[in-house]
Amino acid sequence: MENVKTREPQQKRSIEKKNRIIETGFRLMCENGYQKTTTADIAKAAGVSTGIIYSYFKDKRDIFICGLETYGNQTLLLVYEQITPNLDVYKSMETIIDSLIQSHKLFENAHKEIAALTMTDDTIARIMFETELQITKQLEQLLTKAGFDTQNLPEKTHIIYNLVESLCHELTFHQHEGLDYASMRQIVTDTIVFILGKPNNS
Repeated sequence: MENVKTREPQQKRSIEKKNRIIETGFRLMCENGYQKTTTADIAKAAGVSTGIIYSYFKDKRDIFICGLETYGNQTLLLVYEQITPNLDVYKSMETIIDSLIQSHKLFENAHKEIAALTMTDDTIARIMFETELQITKQLEQLLTKAGFDTQNLPEKTHIIYNLVESLCHELTFHQHEGLDYASMRQIVTDTIVFILGKPNNS
């Protein structure tokens, strides 16, 4: 289907239909597996014809990528809304961590499918790489506005990102025996607060 010409909807109903296809298709591919989901499955679940799908998307991969970008934006919002001037560092970091843990648990299958496709699809790998950069860049800007020391802030934000990702993956996917996850969450929060220090205006 590489030569299929797609169109961008202009009317409200058409835009809503396209968004419904993205939401439904992404959910199905995450729940049932990317390889096991067909465009016919997506069309049926979204209440549209396969012809409508191909008028907006080249193939199911195109739908998955659109869904992935939407999901990435939703993840960004979980972080952004917690970083404000005069923030309570400890409370904000706890809220961010808990929100991201909950996101991983709610979309456990999505994370698994994304992780698998990242290893085989260069475009999806690039989107995930760019999402990580976007998160850390925005976090860096917000922390600067909140009055934190800017020295080595890019390095600090990357360390923080990877700490939280590691914790989320452990709690959602790995679940090694003998680990106290309440203590692990506490340690991660303490470590982040230590890395950031206090805002200069506090």
